[in-house]
Amino acid sequence: MSRPKNPDMIRSRLLDAGLAAFAKRGYHGTGIKEIVDTAQIPKGSFYNYFKSKEEFGLAIVLRHSEEFWQKWHDSIDAPLSDPLAALRSCFNIMLTEHLCCAVNTCSVVVHLAGEICESSELCRSTMSAVVQEWSENLAVVIRQAQQAGTVRQDIDALQLATLFWDAWLGAMQRMKMYDSVSPLNQLVELMFGTLLKA
Repeated sequence: MSRPKNPDMIRSRLLDAGLAAFAKRGYHGTGIKEIVDTAQIPKGSFYNYFKSKEEFGLAIVLRHSEEFWQKWHDSIDAPLSDPLAALRSCFNIMLTEHLCCAVNTCSVVVHLAGEICESSELCRSTMSAVVQEWSENLAVVIRQAQQAGTVRQDIDALQLATLFWDAWLGAMQRMKMYDSVSPLNQLVELMFGTLLKA
């Protein structure tokens, strides 16, 4: 069995293997042995990096969140002449990247977080903080668009951002039920084409 020497490489291989396994069988349907076998890591090494399966699942969620915000900042941090158009372009780019991957990371992570949160106070509190961060970051750009006159001003920016993320998470559930990306595409079109517009 191949044993990579770099600790960061080992951790990354475990997280990648876990994401792929959870995509197939969900959090509760996946065992540690399957993950370490896929990653080609001795089972005992798993616990050098993660204290428990719960901590491991949460690490996958947090890594996705970090990658999401890196892409967000790459798209949004430039000066915004049209904040609403830049925001829509950002979501279109990230959605396209997710859908082109062998594993639809965004969908898997949303469902993984839901499974873990059912039984983990740590996950609930961590995910609450993550979603709050998502809402606050989105609200910043929505507020800029409101000031530019391209987004409705009768609803607070943070309320609009929270509505968007609530709808996004719901669309993820529908995407899994229908085995189709249509719910996400419909949401983006509705939010940017109708609900946010001034």
